[in-house]
Amino acid sequence: MNKYRVLVAVVRALPRETVLATANRCDGHTIFKPQAFLDAGLPSEIVDHFTRRHNSDGLPKTTIYVAGQPVEELTGVYGLHLLRFLANALGVEYASALGRGTEARHIQAVLQRHFDSAG
Repeated sequence: MNKYRVLVAVVRALPRETVLATANRCDGHTIFKPQAFLDAGLPSEIVDHFTRRHNSDGLPKTTIYVAGQPVEELTGVYGLHLLRFLANALGVEYASALGRGTEARHIQAVLQRHFDSAG
């Protein structure tokens, strides 16, 4: 079984509270310290898979800021990537959106509905 399938199986076995706590931390823009998701109960193999080095490119929309200051790079978990993975792993479809924040809210809403209907 390939790594992605293993991670999908791990997500499907997670309690509702862990998935929703993870999803609700994400806003579509933030690169989080991995510990934020470990604290939410997400297993380390998923957190490790989504922990990457993200680079700024100097453009206004794609420059990374830490404490209001631009940085060249930042290692962490980009919440929107994690949200997309959770939705895919659980087989939930969400409305497309032009904005990252709107996309994140759409994913959070369908994940909530997914668990409400399964409960």
